[in-house]
Amino acid sequence: MKSLPLFCLAITFSTPVLSAPYIYGPDNCEFQITFPEKPFIEKKCTQNVMDCAEVVTFTKAVGLESSTNFRVTCNPISPTDVTKYTTDIIKETLNHLVQSNHLEPYNSESFEKDGYKSASTISLSERDGKPLIYNGQIWVGQKSIFTIEAEMLGAQNHEIEKTFVYIMKNTYPKAFSPEKESKTDAVKSKTKDTLSE
Repeated sequence: MKSLPLFCLAITFSTPVLSAPYIYGPDNCEFQITFPEKPFIEKKCTQNVMDCAEVVTFTKAVGLESSTNFRVTCNPISPTDVTKYTTDIIKETLNHLVQSNHLEPYNSESFEKDGYKSASTISLSERDGKPLIYNGQIWVGQKSIFTIEAEMLGAQNHEIEKTFVYIMKNTYPKAFSPEKESKTDAVKSKTKDTLSE
């Protein structure tokens, strides 16, 4: 029996195992976000050790030219604080967050729907001479506040855009299940087609 060439064995054993998608949504958070693989999760505390929060970061780079970066936090808030977070306050808070990153908010919007308040903004800029697209979002539920800072940096790249869109598309309140909604839409569509026959 002939043995396999050494380079074939090297390829076989060096092939990376594909990572499984990772859903981040702690029990005390009403929201969830899905990454293509496990992100970096770090616990940050103030001087008071009891006051700690998780900061989730995810980066995907293609060469030195293109990358997408995410920074996510989800913190519990009291029912009293929930009422203080009006859509205008959320929008203003988000704009301050964007400005703290030395960016100018553009096309900021806020709304309230189905018991959730939300604000989002986009910023177009440059970093280190590379084009930057920044999308910031703040979501407020009944017991938690969820913040996303997402960006695409550098030359246009299909793989980076695909990763960015995948993560943003798979970010929503836990109470909303896209699978349930798509099944409901399919039933509605089928019913509509049946009635029109």
